[in-house]
Amino acid sequence: MANTILTGATGEVYYASLTILIMLLMLFLSIRLLISRQKRAYLTLSLCMAFSLLGQILLLGASFMVAQGRGISIAHNLVNTTSFILANIGVYQLYGGTTKKVSKTSYILLGIAALVSFFPLASGIYAIFLVGFAFFAIRPLLDDGATKYQIGNGMYALATLAHFFERYTSLGAGIAAADNLFRISFFVVLFLIILDKVLSLMESSYNKSTRDPLTGLYNRFYFYTTVSFLVADGNPISVVFFDLDNFKKLNDTRGHAEGDRALKAVASILKEESEEVGIAGRYGGEEMVMLIDDLSINVADLAERIRARIEEETSVTASIGYASLAEGDSSDSLITHADKAMYVSKKSGKNRVHGYSTLSEEQLAMLVS
Repeated sequence: MANTILTGATGEVYYASLTILIMLLMLFLSIRLLISRQKRAYLTLSLCMAFSLLGQILLLGASFMVAQGRGISIAHNLVNTTSFILANIGVYQLYGGTTKKVSKTSYILLGIAALVSFFPLASGIYAIFLVGFAFFAIRPLLDDGATKYQIGNGMYALATLAHFFERYTSLGAGIAAADNLFRISFFVVLFLIILDKVLSLMESSYNKSTRDPLTGLYNRFYFYTTVSFLVADGNPISVVFFDLDNFKKLNDTRGHAEGDRALKAVASILKEESEEVGIAGRYGGEEMVMLIDDLSINVADLAERIRARIEEETSVTASIGYASLAEGDSSDSLITHADKAMYVSKKSGKNRVHGYSTLSEEQLAMLVS
């Protein structure tokens, strides 16, 4: 067999080296997740990567040998099949959790892999069986990663077939190259699946730290921090303060479930209205807020439009106040001014809008009475 970068001993060195690099990256990622998450799935994936890495190092060493004995063939079969099993168990645990049934099935599959590794033909047939078994066991658990998972398993099946044809036919060096290429592709796809999960966890963690779990609006801390940053930077912003009218009565008479529905409905309106002009948040209880950083927006008109939408589209009404950043204002005073304007709306009949800068002396007197 000719030695090129893709075939022969040189090809084995090339593919083994590339696979070792991928394995090291995945092993580092899996161990890092295991340390931070303490989840069994990451232990399984770490074992998979460590086992695959060891196997590739052994195969890399064997590629420099003039003659490769039966032991190398057995090691090749055992490493590939065991790695595939561990990889799929890890993915299953990642999305479906770990049960006694999963653990028992894992031990059985690994035991069979150890036995059939001594028989190349049986090992190849078993590998194809594993692809089908994994497909029906794991694919239903996946949503966004289902396509990647199918592609990865397909790559492993093609690698197994290529290895079989390489061993039992004389189709040439291209088959050996296909075996290596498809096997590497399987681990690349597995890496992408794990990476997707990591990104999903990061996004979930970020949302939990910045979002109100009920309404999906930004939480009070995030809102206040954003206002403070913009005020410190001298940005001409406005804050709108919303308080749902008679909310306690709604909870007491119609139940907290109805109250939650009202909060979600109002939050949905605020999300729509704040898109591209600012952000909306839940300040606490039935109080919601909006930060406007678009100078082209007439805040009074926007607040009135939102008030009308809340009245027409939900089961509640809202008292609303707004304030724009004035010279000498801090983030606290800006939010307080909007809150005071809202308080005037509440005291003067509810379901209306007032701006802090337009309050009359009589209305300002309400704030100290």
